[in-house]
Amino acid sequence: MRSLFFLLLLANLALLAWAEWIDVPQPAAANDSYAKLPRLKLVGETSGDAKQSPSPSGSARKTALQRAPQPPQCLSFGPFYDEAGAARGTSLLHDKGLTPHQRSEQGEIPKGFWVYIGGLKTDRDVAQVLRVLEQSHVDDAHLMPDTDASDSHRVSVGLFSDRDRADRRAQSLQKLGLQPEVAERKVPAKVFYVDADIPSGTTAPGAQDFAGTADSQATVRPCPGAATPQRASPQPASSEPAAIPLPRAPGAPAPRTKMAGAGRVE
Repeated sequence: MRSLFFLLLLANLALLAWAEWIDVPQPAAANDSYAKLPRLKLVGETSGDAKQSPSPSGSARKTALQRAPQPPQCLSFGPFYDEAGAARGTSLLHDKGLTPHQRSEQGEIPKGFWVYIGGLKTDRDVAQVLRVLEQSHVDDAHLMPDTDASDSHRVSVGLFSDRDRADRRAQSLQKLGLQPEVAERKVPAKVFYVDADIPSGTTAPGAQDFAGTADSQATVRPCPGAATPQRASPQPASSEPAAIPLPRAPGAPAPRTKMAGAGRVE
């Protein structure tokens, strides 16, 4: 029994030695055509590499846009109702380090406040209002000519240089049972504006800076014909992953491509 045990042990040792030193598999022959093929990459690996190493051209383009000087913005200040007011506005902009340019155009200037009674549809309504005003000794009342396409008439009851006096006249007419209105009267005239280029990063003067040089309605607006820069809308990035072509062995047939969304042709 002992001899059989040692015999089996010796046979196992001999088989192990033969498998380790004698029966060694031969290395497969290298194929030069396969060795030249590029290494396959997953879509996730390609996206990750792109995120970690941004394109140098994209970074340079972004830096160039950030450093590019922005063009100055042209603003127009006014209106000024006379050349003296325009000259004061020009001097104010000079004091702020700007180079203003004065120009003129046809516009309207205020000429007091007009008190009138409107909404009179018929001649009888007009005659009744004039009778009430005459009995109340309002001597400056008169019928105004139609200035619009409506059928209503208006009776003027005074033109005043300041708003307080116009409001007092309107209040006195309300006590007579009338419904007066107060409006600012404007007449056509030449008005003046002052244009100036505001460099990028500079705080532009506001309308409050011209309180003593122009009418209370003076505004700050872009110059006529000033071009407004428009930014190109960025193209939305596609949510579909980019397809990476798979290498194929020499002589292998080209794979058939299936187009997404292609319908059946009948």
